[in-house]
Amino acid sequence: MKFFKQTSNIIFTCIIFVLVGALLASVAVIKKKDSYIASVKAQIEENQSKIEEADGKIAEFEAQIAEKEKANADMQSQLKSAQDAKKKLEDENAELKKKIATLSAEKAKQEAITAVSPQATAPDGRRVCYLTFDDGPSANTLKILEILNRYRIKATFFVINSNDIGYVKNIHDAGHTVGLHSASHDYSKIYSSTDAYFADLQKLSDIVEGIIGVRPTVMRFPGGSSNQVSRKYCYGIMTKLVKLVGDKGYSYFDWNVSSEDAVSNTPSYTFIRNNVLNGAKNKNSACVLMHDSSVKTTTVQALPEIIEGLMKMGYSFETLTPETYGYHHRNLNN
Repeated sequence: MKFFKQTSNIIFTCIIFVLVGALLASVAVIKKKDSYIASVKAQIEENQSKIEEADGKIAEFEAQIAEKEKANADMQSQLKSAQDAKKKLEDENAELKKKIATLSAEKAKQEAITAVSPQATAPDGRRVCYLTFDDGPSANTLKILEILNRYRIKATFFVINSNDIGYVKNIHDAGHTVGLHSASHDYSKIYSSTDAYFADLQKLSDIVEGIIGVRPTVMRFPGGSSNQVSRKYCYGIMTKLVKLVGDKGYSYFDWNVSSEDAVSNTPSYTFIRNNVLNGAKNKNSACVLMHDSSVKTTTVQALPEIIEGLMKMGYSFETLTPETYGYHHRNLNN
């Protein structure tokens, strides 16, 4: 019994030692963990401080980036504005260059017009005839050209903007002179003012040049320079126009022999023939007025006998040029 009691005490004591050792070991482990936890917390705090520092730098960088992006956007906007301004200036320069080219071309044409020799103030003394045809081209134009070609002579056609205006190319290509008459041939419009007259003349000039490639410088006033109809629309306009056309480089032509083929639509061909031959009989030079509108079929019919009769009188035939005497009518302050 005593032995058992002693043994029990020993065992209990051993258990106490084991428990105390385990407790001490646990305390040591706990202290070690506390120390590790403390060091981890310290690391966390240090890392948090670094995170906060990094956040500050990130915020600073983001602010810098935002500022640079704003600056870049401003620069892009400025660049776009500069590019637009450059494009606008380039477009303006292109337009200005076109205007310069147009003005230079117009200047060259005007210089070419004004460089024309002055119109003669008197006939040159030769027995020469200038056959002229107003108010075409028309359905009769090709017939007239065929007759002129048959006799190997040249004439002058003072054209209007007719439905057959394309025939000016046939006239020009055959070696005849294309002169300007009127785009509209409407007296009430063209003689309402000098500006209206020259606007009409310029329109016709542009059309003719577009077809034959040459700007005519010879012209004839509708009704001639002595017409009295124009004064109804603008008194004294012809007195102004006969001077102004010369200032603008044109040579204008009236006539000293009339076929009188305009007294009616189709006067007889003998009436037309006799008017021309009688009018030219006692003249040294003749500028003959005839018409080339579609109704003037008897003018076409009379033309061969007119040509042959003038040849028998000793006339040669030429086209009007800017230097030719203009056979100007006396201007009656109209």
